[in-house]
Amino acid sequence: MKAPKEVDGIFQADNPMPTWWQLVWLISIIFSIGYVVYFHWYSEWPQEVAFENEVKEHEVKFPAKTQLVAVADGSNPYRGDAVAIKEGEATYKQICAACHGPNAEGAVGPNLVDKDWIHGNTDKEVFVNIMEGIGPERQKLNRGGMPAWNGLGAEKVYSVMAWLATKNDTLVKAK
Repeated sequence: MKAPKEVDGIFQADNPMPTWWQLVWLISIIFSIGYVVYFHWYSEWPQEVAFENEVKEHEVKFPAKTQLVAVADGSNPYRGDAVAIKEGEATYKQICAACHGPNAEGAVGPNLVDKDWIHGNTDKEVFVNIMEGIGPERQKLNRGGMPAWNGLGAEKVYSVMAWLATKNDTLVKAK
């Protein structure tokens, strides 16, 4: 054994690792080699199959949503759909109520249940306003802008609009 060397007042001995530690290290290496060989060449569970199984489980748990069909005149496809109206109300209360008030009567944002529409009152115009937002170039009546909500997706926006149509008769399908 070498004599301990001193570095900054700390003595460091060159002691070997304990034998049991060396054995654990050696056994873990042997096990890992065996594990890799078994799972890559002899297993009935290759990575491709595991991925396919996980995709199938995901599709069962979260079925694919039907594609939202755009209506030629720009009207809301969810208008009158009770489920969409309920979901739209929940989305409105979670996201929109902060600016438009809990009953859509206006706060920072404009009133959505009166007869006056600042940026258009058709489904198509309101959809574009929600998805693209109201930037500084489109502001009217000294009202602030509105952020774009295209991250919500068309389905949620149409659901909110369906709920809003039940609160305000002046939101029309199309001109």
